[in-house]
Amino acid sequence: MSPLLKIAFYLLAVLAAAVLLSPPVYWLFQWLADAGIFTAFEGFPFHRYFTRIAQVTALVLLWPLVRWLNIRRRQELGIDRNPVFFRDLGVGLLVTLGLMAALGAFYFSQEIYRLRPEIGWSKLLRIAGSAVVVGSIEELLFRGVVLGLAIPALGRWGGIVFSAAAFAGVHFLRPARGDTETVTWTSGFEQLFSFVSAAPPFPLLAAGLATLLAAGILLAAATVRTRSLALAIGIHAGWVFGQQGLSVIGRYRVKPEDAWMPWVGPNLVSGAVPTGVLPLIALAVTAALVFGYLRYVPRPAPVVPGGR
Repeated sequence: MSPLLKIAFYLLAVLAAAVLLSPPVYWLFQWLADAGIFTAFEGFPFHRYFTRIAQVTALVLLWPLVRWLNIRRRQELGIDRNPVFFRDLGVGLLVTLGLMAALGAFYFSQEIYRLRPEIGWSKLLRIAGSAVVVGSIEELLFRGVVLGLAIPALGRWGGIVFSAAAFAGVHFLRPARGDTETVTWTSGFEQLFSFVSAAPPFPLLAAGLATLLAAGILLAAATVRTRSLALAIGIHAGWVFGQQGLSVIGRYRVKPEDAWMPWVGPNLVSGAVPTGVLPLIALAVTAALVFGYLRYVPRPAPVVPGGR
């Protein structure tokens, strides 16, 4: 069986777990909330149980996938030991969080976003944890496994573009948002079938795909350049925290007829993918800062010689 087919089976297993487990897990936590044990889960919508179970399953099955692919050493995927792992991780976080803060300040100053009357500051801790988990899982899968397998088959830039396209496409496989009045054993399947109906109309879909494709290329190129996932994880986690944190403290208010279109568009994929020209410019600045860091800041010699 080809490696890419094994990855496809892995993704199907993740979806199957979300479909089958989300209803009983939803019932369990709603019962615990009604009993006053875990009141934080009271009113938690069903689609979030679906996505959280998918994320946890993706993490649990990642190691079996690596073993199934007969990968015994990270060098087989073009990943070496990084002596400056935490420095790269911190630089990725600082660059993205700094740019996200600047972009957010501009949004608020121009009333593209408005502060919410009540801000759930405690949600930022949950978002920080989610940013670390999501950034780590997605980088291990897309820049670790998919990119590592694609480059030998397609070449360096072919592998970079392929992994970025896979990264962009998977992000739109999200269930429709909204509360589910009655959860049954088939509710997980209904969430699965809502993937297509939840997709935005074509102009916004194209804008969201462009943003994700550019982000995926940047993350893959940083991984190839450093032969490590540290910088990519830092960048990715910073994006997730900054974007979702912005949605916690503010509300997007631009209407389609407003002058800021197409410079700033609505966020897609549960508020995680910005659209418009300004976010793409921010991505370009991020790339310039990241590769400036890689060019001008000295790096130790790789532990395992040779590159991709």
